Amino acid sequence: MDITAGKKRPAEELEGEQPPVKRSAQYIMREPSIFNIKPVDDVIKYIADFIGKHCHLQNVEIEAKFGLFIDKKTYKRMNINALTETIIPQELVRNYRFESNMALEQHRHFNKMLNEMVTKTRAKDYKGERIQYKHTNEIDRFYAIPNSNSKWRVTIDQQGKIVPNGIIEKERIADLNIHSPNQPLDFRISVNVEHPRPKPTCDFMYERVKDRISYQHGGISFDLTQVKSTTSNEPDLRHELELEMSDSTLLAVERMKYNKKEQSQYTQMIEVFVNNIRLLGRSALKQ
Repeated sequence: MDITAGKKRPAEELEGEQPPVKRSAQYIMREPSIFNIKPVDDVIKYIADFIGKHCHLQNVEIEAKFGLFIDKKTYKRMNINALTETIIPQELVRNYRFESNMALEQHRHFNKMLNEMVTKTRAKDYKGERIQYKHTNEIDRFYAIPNSNSKWRVTIDQQGKIVPNGIIEKERIADLNIHSPNQPLDFRISVNVEHPRPKPTCDFMYERVKDRISYQHGGISFDLTQVKSTTSNEPDLRHELELEMSDSTLLAVERMKYNKKEQSQYTQMIEVFVNNIRLLGRSALKQ
């Protein structure tokens, strides 16, 4: 039996004691691998190689659009039993169509989220890169050029004036189709060339009215657009979200350095592009 049980200890015994010290877990900085390097994500490497084949082209446009791959037979979203983000093989793509349209609620969700980010980056104490914001209302008019298979696009502003670089013929170069089974939206990365053209002399076939909000950040334009078409074979109002590389010339310069095994920002630029696609896709509303 403890004979001290129930008895108070003298004050002089307690004065010299210190409270127990809580030891925090030791933080260990690990190297990224035994080789002390971080491997490039396999999908990003494939995307980088895909874009690298075309980014040197003059007047090239590199963009990613959100949407869904729809089975042409079932009219439902693609299901190829993929467990993670997957690049769709070309031999499978023919069985699906890509719909870049999204629900109005989805569009509003992205608009609200991006507007909140603009407000956040405008704070005086914000240390990162600020998001630039622009709202435009324009009309695209499409012309079938006589004696050719060409279709030209003329973009005018609300005053009816042609916008800078507003007359083009868009040539489709290549698409990379990516299915994201764990996210509400898939995406397509497209490479196009926008050939400058003179003002057409014929009448236009149809037009599309575009209400667009563009957010600029990290060398990328995030374009949230409502499109109203005058053609009968398209929905009255489409809602789109696309990301476009703002400076393809810089991208081509960095790709050239990469090919020469010089210090280059090319892979990082592609990583930033894909990171934005992935994070926006993961933040989309589940339908």
